[in-house]
Amino acid sequence: MRWHERVYEQDDQGNDGSWHQRRELKLLGQDMTDSLSSSTGSQFFQKLVYRYDQERAIRTQPKNKWAEDNGVKLYPTFEWTSRGDLLLNTTNVDYQRQVAHVSWGQTLALKMEWVEEVSTGKFRLGPNLLQEFHSDTIPTPTDVPDANNQPTFWKVVKGYLVLSVTCNWRFVQLNETFRPSTEFVSTRPLRVYCNVGTSSMVGNRVTDLLREIKYHSQNTTHFEPMHIQYVPVRNELVEIVETQMAEINGDLAQFGAAHTILTLHFRREVV
Repeated sequence: MRWHERVYEQDDQGNDGSWHQRRELKLLGQDMTDSLSSSTGSQFFQKLVYRYDQERAIRTQPKNKWAEDNGVKLYPTFEWTSRGDLLLNTTNVDYQRQVAHVSWGQTLALKMEWVEEVSTGKFRLGPNLLQEFHSDTIPTPTDVPDANNQPTFWKVVKGYLVLSVTCNWRFVQLNETFRPSTEFVSTRPLRVYCNVGTSSMVGNRVTDLLREIKYHSQNTTHFEPMHIQYVPVRNELVEIVETQMAEINGDLAQFGAAHTILTLHFRREVV
């Protein structure tokens, strides 16, 4: 993402001056490792937009502006629709001087079906990226020239999908298309239940949840809490100990053929 700030400053004589200061945010896959294992597309892109909004807020300087005096914005804006679509809302965004700029990685654009590669190096818009004009008059884009320096609304160049901000863009089917990356090891919670301890409220129901841990499904083979948290036992005499390890949705965790060992630690109270 690229945007500008309008910088205001006074010289030694007290005269006001202003100019545009270019700002840019580039997020790579390794910058979003935790988010790439999100369970839904909406969650991933919410985190992505949040990173962009936070970065813009962090980098701005006091008294500077993200808009011209007439209200024209110097930055791209994203919104969420009631249907769960992500909208790049370019209404009232400056595109004539190319101060606002949005591009997506080609690999992501292909996976999300925003574009389709019909032949080597030849692309067309995919079914999950919709172009929306501000009015019935189609503008002439000046911020995205094609290979022949002719105006175009989008292009794929040097590994990026570049979108013109002369119109709105709606990203649809986020949850249906997004698949957690297998390139990064995902972290997810595992719940351990046991009938020895007293029950507790989890959400809106009473359960025998002993502890919730986060583990890497491919790498974690051993987990030991740094701080042991004791819970009262249900009965002084324990005849049968029942334990379960379950996913966050309640399904029993599936482990390999090796042994799975769960150790319970008891502490005797001294009176």
